[in-house]
Amino acid sequence: MSRRVLFACALLVVFACGSTPIEQQLLTQFFRAARVRDNTTLAGMSAVTFDPRTEGSVEDFKIDSIGAPQNRKLQVQEFTEEQDKIRSDQVEFTKKMRDFYQSNSLTIDRVMKADQAGQPVRGKDAELLAEWKKWDTDSRDLERKLSQARQKVAKEKSFAVASLTPPGRDDVDVTGMDVDIVSEPVTVTAQVQTPDGKTTPKTMVVTLQRASGKKDGQTLEGRWIITSIQPQGGAATPQTN
Repeated sequence: MSRRVLFACALLVVFACGSTPIEQQLLTQFFRAARVRDNTTLAGMSAVTFDPRTEGSVEDFKIDSIGAPQNRKLQVQEFTEEQDKIRSDQVEFTKKMRDFYQSNSLTIDRVMKADQAGQPVRGKDAELLAEWKKWDTDSRDLERKLSQARQKVAKEKSFAVASLTPPGRDDVDVTGMDVDIVSEPVTVTAQVQTPDGKTTPKTMVVTLQRASGKKDGQTLEGRWIITSIQPQGGAATPQTN
């Protein structure tokens, strides 16, 4: 059995039997693993890191407050429809761009070579060059939007799967499942030892999320995953993939 599976099983037992709040237990495990750069353990409980080489090590912490849980529906279907719309727009745009090029290919090739060589392009040639460059810019913009849409779908789906899949099991199929995402902000004050050896208190807001799925009359409760660590009033630690 892998180290990650053993950790996850032990963590579930502790959560089920212990009297310590689950938030305290989860954050204790997280900061301990982060301190020794135990990436295997971190991957099983968090989508973010707290790198001791850059952010320091949490030696101790206390929970100041736990915010009210917030619910939202999983948006894989909506994000997929958004992705499909962008892909459809890109196909139509590419066809029009190809038609424009084929109608002006000789001139486009000539003025592009002149522009790349640093030679002056004037008059109608300059107008055509500017138009072609706009086609190219818009094409790249659509490609960027499509890539972002794909990442959005993948990220939304992967979180739900990670939360709902029991340790050591095959990934849960969320297709056709009614999934709620529960978010809970936890404010902590931590004693952080910085990379230069100094210890200073830092207040952070840690966001915990879990998925809850329903399908064919059955309910599946997911586990909590840390999805954000934000210095109070500051920018969030970027989520890793």
